[in-house]
Amino acid sequence: THSQVCALQWAKHDRELVSSHGYSHNQLILWKYPSMVKVAELTGHTSRVLHMAQSPDGTTVVTAAADETLRFWKILSGGEASKKERAAAKESILNSMSIR
Repeated sequence: THSQVCALQWAKHDRELVSSHGYSHNQLILWKYPSMVKVAELTGHTSRVLHMAQSPDGTTVVTAAADETLRFWKILSGGEASKKERAAAKESILNSMSIR
């Protein structure tokens, strides 16, 4: 990646790894494991990414950087159970909503 690695985070439900980087790219990279093929490069921070954590449902990674910002990245699937929960929640919301 030609930039320093600041943190690594294993996906809770998928065979993926997220790495955060500092100078010179200040980015996150999503890797497929075990092939270590780069799935996505995510940019947005203007300084080194200092910290990274994963949400309890395994779908979102939050990063804190030296640019004094937090960024929320919804980049992970959260596994099969999470997909079913999201589908059920979406269905229940659609059934209970009325426009007029």
